[in-house]
Amino acid sequence: MHVEAKLFKSGNSQAVRLPKAFRMPGDVVWIERDEATGNLILKAKDDDKRKKNLAELLRLIREEPFAEDFIPPRSDEVRPNPFAEWEDATLADPAKPSNVTRRVKRVAKASA
Repeated sequence: MHVEAKLFKSGNSQAVRLPKAFRMPGDVVWIERDEATGNLILKAKDDDKRKKNLAELLRLIREEPFAEDFIPPRSDEVRPNPFAEWEDATLADPAKPSNVTRRVKRVAKASA
């Protein structure tokens, strides 16, 4: 159904006066722009429904806790320091050209 609606200014904003047949519940709506056509889409922001869905989710979490394998076990081993092979001078001044050259050569040797 296509019906004409009036546009008007409200302060610095533009507003649409919706005909009675298109009234929406509440005081706030979601606005979306269709990228392909540029059309605006208004969707009712049904907070009651959202609150009801959230309450249902929280109830399910309380009644049916997560399975033990929900979060996989992890190793508490201490990981090796990836910078252990670097010289102290390299860490002190990483921008020094000779240090950069040494690092590049070391990486090249390790990958060969």
